[in-house]
Amino acid sequence: MDWLTFLKDVIATQPFLQVFVGGCTTMLIGWMVTRARGDREQLPPPAPNTIADVPMPFLQGPREVVDLMRELRDLARRKAEDIGRIAECVRILWEESKRQTELLSAIEREQAVENRSHEREAR
Repeated sequence: MDWLTFLKDVIATQPFLQVFVGGCTTMLIGWMVTRARGDREQLPPPAPNTIADVPMPFLQGPREVVDLMRELRDLARRKAEDIGRIAECVRILWEESKRQTELLSAIEREQAVENRSHEREAR
């Protein structure tokens, strides 16, 4: 029971709790900063940033350029086919949703007529 009352008193004192949380936060930040320094030392060297460091595809020769152009053409063709398929799916979905909407409208009209006829019979 003594520990329980002590814990209640410790938690009830707000300044002590604030100091405790602040200290834990400071220790966590310090640990993260030292950890980041250690990780930074293990990183690979930065990427080169000049044309001389990175050979561009057009600097590799005409054969590579032609191969890359063919790949780009194939990718563009596949993209166009995929877009066509997507457009067809969207068209089908639109037609189906239009058909379902017309069906729901017909059901609503039928229910409205049915409700009016029941109201007349109830009078």
